[in-house]
Amino acid sequence: MKARYTLCVAASLLFATIAGAAANLNLSKSNIYRLTYPSELASPVQVQAMLAELDKMGPADAAQLKQWLPANFRRFGIAGDQVKKVIILPRYRTMKETGIVLLTRPEDEAAAIAFTVKGSKSNTSE
Repeated sequence: MKARYTLCVAASLLFATIAGAAANLNLSKSNIYRLTYPSELASPVQVQAMLAELDKMGPADAAQLKQWLPANFRRFGIAGDQVKKVIILPRYRTMKETGIVLLTRPEDEAAAIAFTVKGSKSNTSE
């Protein structure tokens, strides 16, 4: 009986620890930006580094982002001369993060915006 009780307590503690870790991860406010980019422009590691830096900056408006991004592409190993257009999509009802779209081909604008909005945290059920 004592072994059964000990096993139940250990399982409860394990479950509580896992549940606490999951809640902490899901409630994290570290990602306030969503970045869409062509795969040949940057690696996921480069983009994660840039997003981490943007998160440290906190919320910024479109004008600040359009100035900061080109000034920092090189720092993150992104070829800024390949970026033909930068689009900033503000947060709104259907998108919880500020969207940043980097385009190497301006004709891809509509598809990239649709992808960014659909992939937003608020639209993950679609």
